[in-house]
Amino acid sequence: MLSFFSQAALIFLVALFLAYVRIFRAISYSGGVPRIGKSGVLGYIQAALRWTVHSEAVILEGRKAFAGRAFVIPTLSGPCFLLPPSYLERVRAGPDSKFNEMMAVNEDLQLPYTMDEHQLSTPYQARVLRTDVNRAIPSYVPEILDESILAMDETFKDSDSNGLVVFDTMTHLIARISNRVIFGQELCRNEHFLHVVVKFAETIALIAPFIHWSPSFLRPLVYFILSSISGGKKAPLRYVVPFLQRRIHELQTGEAKSNLVSDYIVQSALPQESVTGIAVRLLNIEFGSIHTSSIFITQTLFEIALLSKEDIESMRSEIREALDSEGGWTKPALDKFYMVDSALREIGRCYGLMHFALPRVALETCDLGDGTYVPANSKVAIDMKAIHFDPQIYPDPHKCDLFRFSNLRVKEGVDSSKYGFTTVDSHYLPFGAGRHACAGRQFASMELKIMLAHIILHYDVSYPAPITQRPENIIFNGAIVPDPKARLLFTPRELDRTY
Repeated sequence: MLSFFSQAALIFLVALFLAYVRIFRAISYSGGVPRIGKSGVLGYIQAALRWTVHSEAVILEGRKAFAGRAFVIPTLSGPCFLLPPSYLERVRAGPDSKFNEMMAVNEDLQLPYTMDEHQLSTPYQARVLRTDVNRAIPSYVPEILDESILAMDETFKDSDSNGLVVFDTMTHLIARISNRVIFGQELCRNEHFLHVVVKFAETIALIAPFIHWSPSFLRPLVYFILSSISGGKKAPLRYVVPFLQRRIHELQTGEAKSNLVSDYIVQSALPQESVTGIAVRLLNIEFGSIHTSSIFITQTLFEIALLSKEDIESMRSEIREALDSEGGWTKPALDKFYMVDSALREIGRCYGLMHFALPRVALETCDLGDGTYVPANSKVAIDMKAIHFDPQIYPDPHKCDLFRFSNLRVKEGVDSSKYGFTTVDSHYLPFGAGRHACAGRQFASMELKIMLAHIILHYDVSYPAPITQRPENIIFNGAIVPDPKARLLFTPRELDRTY
């Protein structure tokens, strides 16, 4: 990550200089919504730079200064109107003609460059994830388990007294394990493919802001330079396109039986879409799977390493009981991993992926009801942490309690999915909300539960001496990333392989 920033520093400075005129126009927005920072262009740029590396501090400053009102966060790509929780339902329920989600995604990820323009106009891969892939999850459990056991045994045996670099290790494990059912064994165990697809997934969120900060006429050049340095779509496409060409032939001739995620995307492809276009759809899924899941599992392991032996044994006992009651590793058994599920949900509450939720482009003027308004074609978002850390909703909100939600299940005496990791509601927003909630969250949950349960059963997880506390997160442009250098020990436990 540091290498990427050092190599991109010159481009950053050039983009900042060229964006000066655009920022000068941005500070003259109408509507009367107050903004963070001093007045004028230099005040805007200073606040925007603080946002880039200290997002949480900027939000806390605005929350304190404007006491529950909407306020503007200056960013290097223009003003973002951060709305308090009272506007959540209005944004969530608003039609795309008023609050457009895909346009905001396009701004954040710069899809025409990092992927292609079709991701925005016809995002059918999301429908495939919600339907075909979700229905196939029970059949994926044995394969994900098999690949998890093989991959972890191979990876963790290299752990020494210094431990393994957690984020990098988990990112590569996620890539291998998820690709077992995306592309099958051929690609999921191809180290060259895994290397380039991980680079692709890891760097999109870093490349995209630099593209966005640049003037439109320079964006193709900025993407070309940065993707050449850090990894873009061309390298993984060299593996995915030939795979799809063979797979399509096998499906058409009946040589292969359809059940891979890639098969479902092929079957749903538009008539005019090329094989390369289908491949880019799958890279979109790769990005979501690798980027999101690797962050969640890394943050969860950081907290698991701090648990007492008694708490860890409670988790092990619950996992064993669920497996025994459901006849082994099945989807119903995973549904009974309440403590693992609770841990993942609490990680989403405490850390999540971003400091805000429901980013949208307001296509119409939005009257805020207090004499101010959001101008049309402005970016808006909801202050997510004001919800996730509200003591009226979550008692002792600043404590990361991995058993917060499993304890609520016990307290209420119900087997309630409302406390589940993937359940979205007005109090839990890491996956978004409403019709635009993350389409792949059920798949991610299945994979993460299997991986975590296997680790908990078969390994003791701890920090290398003398470390006794979790590492600090890295903040970049509102995104929350676990420390990429932090290490953990994965010590095999002496037990049989019953589970």
